[in-house]
Parts: sequence; structure tokens; C-alpha cells
Amino acid sequence: MNTIPLSETDLNIVAALAQDSSVPYKELAARVGLAVSTCHARVRALESRGVITRYRAEFDQEAVGRGVNALVQVRVHSQDRHSIPDLARELRSVRGVQQVFLIGGDRDIMVHLACASVPALRDLVAETFGENPSFAQTQTQIVFEHLPGELPV
Repeated sequence: MNTIPLSETDLNIVAALAQDSSVPYKELAARVGLAVSTCHARVRALESRGVITRYRAEFDQEAVGRGVNALVQVRVHSQDRHSIPDLARELRSVRGVQQVFLIGGDRDIMVHLACASVPALRDLVAETFGENPSFAQTQTQIVFEHLPGELPV
């Protein structure tokens, strides 16, 4: 994909929406120094150009019963390497899977899991990864704390 050229104002809009995607247009316009109608048009243009692809709500994992997080690194058997994208897509549909990454190095896939408890995590890892014959090896790390970046732009 080609990089989409963005003005400083566009970058400021994207950064403000990344911090709070529910901000009203009036407040967003004030933050970036535009008239409300101009700001609204810029946001719509960013959406139509594919810069802004969706809006999401963030929530407290513990509040929804998913307070135990882990990262699972997966090595795929060499004879199944051609199916890594398909395996990753399958993993995305597993309840408890938050994100799936295709990675380089000695592992092929990294999966972010969120579960209610350590026993639930153990069961999810065993069922999801232990029963799949394409997976040669896994390594699981418990996440003690997640410190998200402030500005993705």
C-alpha cells in the first residue's frame, strides 16, 4: 500500500481521534483550529481516502471478565508454512483472541489472548494450540501490565 500524503492538520485530526474517537466535532474542530464544517469535511475525506478505517471503544478487560492477558508465540511446522495466513485467520475467530500478528524470526505467529483466569488461559492455550497439528511449538508469556502508546501518529 502506498503512503497517503497528509497535511499537518490531517495528522492533528487523526491524533485527536486516536486519543478519543467519540469527541464531538465542535471540540475536535477547536482542538485542531478549524471551523466545525471544515473539520467534518476533513474527517469524511480522511475516511474516504482510507486513512481512518474505523472507530473503536476501549474497555477495561477486567470489567468484562478478561483480566488475564497473555502473548502466545507460535512456530508452524515447515510443511504447513504455506498456510500461515489461513491459520492466522482461523485464530482470529477463537473466543479470547484479541489480536493476531504474523511475525518474523524463529516464530511465525503471535497471538494476544485475554481470559478470565489463569486456568481458563491454560485451557484455551491447550485447546487452541495443542490440538492443532500445524503448530510445532508455542511459548506463552503472561502480561503483567499493558502500557499503550499515547499517539499512534
